[in-house]
Amino acid sequence: MKKVVVILFSGLCTLSVTACKHSAKDPDLNAAATPTSTITNDEIVKETITDRHGDEMEIITNKTKNSVIVRLNGQSYELHKNFENPGFSTTDNKYSYTETKHEVTFLKKDADMVLFHGKRDQAATKLASQ
Repeated sequence: MKKVVVILFSGLCTLSVTACKHSAKDPDLNAAATPTSTITNDEIVKETITDRHGDEMEIITNKTKNSVIVRLNGQSYELHKNFENPGFSTTDNKYSYTETKHEVTFLKKDADMVLFHGKRDQAATKLASQ
C-alpha cells in the first residue's frame, strides 16, 4: 500500500513539474498587444504662465490641429479654434481662451468668471520676435 502511495505521489510530482515548464505568456499575443507608435509632425508649443497671485497655468498649443490644452488647478481643458470669434473655446462652449501678444485670459462663459488672467514674460516675447 505504501508503494502505491509513493508511486502515485511521485507521478503527480513529475506531472506537475513538467506541466509548469511552459511559458505563461504566448509570444504571439504579446507582439499583437504592443501598440505601434505613429510619427506625428504636429507643431506643439508648451508654455507656463504665472498670474499676479502666483497661480500657474500650463498651455499646450497644437498649431497643426488648431487646438489648445489648458491645465489649471489639476484639471485639463481641451479647446479648439473658434473661427466665428477670436480665440479658442470648448466643444460645449462653457470655457473660452483668448490670447494677445502679451496677455492670456481663460474664462468660464456661463458665469462670466475669469478663471485665469496672466501676462507673458516680456523678455521671452522680445527674444522670440528678434
